[in-house]
Amino acid sequence: MKKKTALLDECCKMTGLHRKYLVVCLSAKTDLEYKSTRQRKARKEVYDKHFVVVLKRIWEIMDCPCGARLKPVLSEMVDKLIACGELALSEEMKRKLETVSIWTIDTKLKRSREQIRRRIQGTTKPGSLLKSQIPIRTSSWEESHPGFCELDTVAHCGNSAAGEFANTLDVTDILTGWTEQEVFLGKAEKRIVSGLDLVKQRMPFPLRGIDPDNGSEFINWSLYRYCMQGQIEFTRGRPYKKNDNAHIEQKNWTHVRQVYGYERIEDQAIVNLMNDLNRNELRLYKNFFQPTMKLIDKKRYGAHKEKIKRVYDIPKTPYQRVLLCDEISNQTKQELRTLYATLNPAALRRTIIKKLTLIKKQTAASRKKSTP
Repeated sequence: MKKKTALLDECCKMTGLHRKYLVVCLSAKTDLEYKSTRQRKARKEVYDKHFVVVLKRIWEIMDCPCGARLKPVLSEMVDKLIACGELALSEEMKRKLETVSIWTIDTKLKRSREQIRRRIQGTTKPGSLLKSQIPIRTSSWEESHPGFCELDTVAHCGNSAAGEFANTLDVTDILTGWTEQEVFLGKAEKRIVSGLDLVKQRMPFPLRGIDPDNGSEFINWSLYRYCMQGQIEFTRGRPYKKNDNAHIEQKNWTHVRQVYGYERIEDQAIVNLMNDLNRNELRLYKNFFQPTMKLIDKKRYGAHKEKIKRVYDIPKTPYQRVLLCDEISNQTKQELRTLYATLNPAALRRTIIKKLTLIKKQTAASRKKSTP
């Protein structure tokens, strides 16, 4: 042992190498001249290019969701598309789609996702009328009942808020995520009320409460009387606190901005086309086939509580959440099931793209006419 220690000491002095490295080099089990000539077999790729093509097609039909939102509904969507004649898959491909992980979905679609670049902005100004009579919602609503909705308007004003332009009334239910839109020119009180009434008629459950921001289009006598007469609870968010209406802010992006963009719209004919899309294909596509994730827990951690860990439930479509709600009648649920059986998500998406192309063409033509 003393001889080995002395040898190592001498080697360290002469070479300047680390003692542990010299132990490995001088070990009888180490052959520095040996080089492996055996080539490792490459692992067979499970999710090949053909799989990525199929996955990407489904992903595009579903409006490009993340892996966490796509995975829970992927098997059901595959069956639906096969039944509608949109896909013809082998049993092996179906098995791969059933077993693929969230991580693999995101990895395989990473390049396609990077090609999507969008932005978001807003224009609603705070109002003051009736603020003393409309209570501020200081805590989360009771989310075990459907029909409590957040409201907002999205301006289609382009780069200028001057003059009259189209606005989208965006309404989303807190419990189920069911969302409806109505478009009109301007922000007149009567148009907000009539738009909300049309939305109310399309929802699969009664409207029990609304919670808009403090914009003057909502804080007015017309909407206040409408809610009092219809026994609809009317609350408002805190001024300058956007997170009080986080649900609808998200829908403003996914259901309005991602669909219609930021072009200025001031033509009633284009508004009619937008409403035709909102009242038919778009609402069916979003509510029956777009899964949403609900935040169920949020914890702060770290030395200064600077990090946040969020826990979400299993993604479900608004349609699925409605079916799980005990307060909604069996008759309504059966009507929704019957409607769902007739829907083809791929056909809906094709029609949406076709109608959006027409809207964009007419918007461009309208812009040319208005340009001196």
